[in-house]
Amino acid sequence: MENILEVNGLNVYYTNKGSVLNKIVSQRENRQHVLKDVSFSMKKGEILGLVGESGCGKTTLAKAILGMQKQFDGQIRLHCENPQMVFQDPYGSLNPAKKIGWILEEPLRVKKGSERFSHEERVRRVDEMLARVGLEEKIKEHYPRELSGGQRQRIAIAAALLCDTEFLIADEPVSALDVTIQAQIIRLLLKLHEEMGISILFISHDLRVVYQMCDNVMIMREGILLEQGEVDAVYRHPQTDYTKLLLEAANIE
Repeated sequence: MENILEVNGLNVYYTNKGSVLNKIVSQRENRQHVLKDVSFSMKKGEILGLVGESGCGKTTLAKAILGMQKQFDGQIRLHCENPQMVFQDPYGSLNPAKKIGWILEEPLRVKKGSERFSHEERVRRVDEMLARVGLEEKIKEHYPRELSGGQRQRIAIAAALLCDTEFLIADEPVSALDVTIQAQIIRLLLKLHEEMGISILFISHDLRVVYQMCDNVMIMREGILLEQGEVDAVYRHPQTDYTKLLLEAANIE
């Protein structure tokens, strides 16, 4: 099966701008090495988990893949158009001043040329996507603040998929939700993956959720990929002490 994503030798640095040290040492000496020689690939249609503690570089990796992090060394090859991201807190990514119908039509409204959609076509596509993510059409008249966390996350997923994406990065998409709603969103993502064949990079610190969601998993610590492989293989035969500690902390044996 073809790769949809290839990352080779990726290094990302953050510079502590404005610090007193910058006046004494060079910018190169004062930079923080966030991602360290990261290399991996994803197959089309794969769900790949990325696990690690907060601050280990997971979100930085996601931003680099999506082109939001411009300064890096190494190579990133993404073999698809319109990659999208679903964030941990969908409220921050939804325009609070606009109703849900307007928000969902926006990805279709900005299309140009021969792909430009009429108002009627935009409404039809939005209604179809709402049904696909398990929401009623009347929700289009609500503002984001009027929705529950689970509803907002479904809207965020719908907006991403309306961009006709083949590749979705889900950055801690269920960590802000209670357990019952987490399970609903996981089932929804798995259903959409099966129906639409989208590839998903699923970022999480919860190894149990990753086990439910993913085909393969990568373990990251302090910007380094410590190990990667099939979920069952990594969970049953961890190769590093850090992975063993994560599994023990999650009560996974």
